[in-house]
Amino acid sequence: MTLFTMIVAGLMGVVAISMILCTARLLMGPSIPDRAMAFDTLMVHVVALVALYVVITDQLSLVDAILVVAVLGFLGTVAISRYIEEGHS
Repeated sequence: MTLFTMIVAGLMGVVAISMILCTARLLMGPSIPDRAMAFDTLMVHVVALVALYVVITDQLSLVDAILVVAVLGFLGTVAISRYIEEGHS
């Protein structure tokens, strides 16, 4: 195991811990905007975790999955924002 893979594995651990904290904010967020931000941040963390995994394993087919998750995360954030803007009716 090289120093580079150890550093990337450490970064994956840090991102995983941050994902757990974002999930906690998503579940117990006091308001809908807090949950929307936690959802958006969680999607960014998923993209980062898969990208770091791609760097370690050289599985370039996962880059397509990264793009799909990023687009779906963005669309989810836009949908939640429109829901907040238009009201809860």
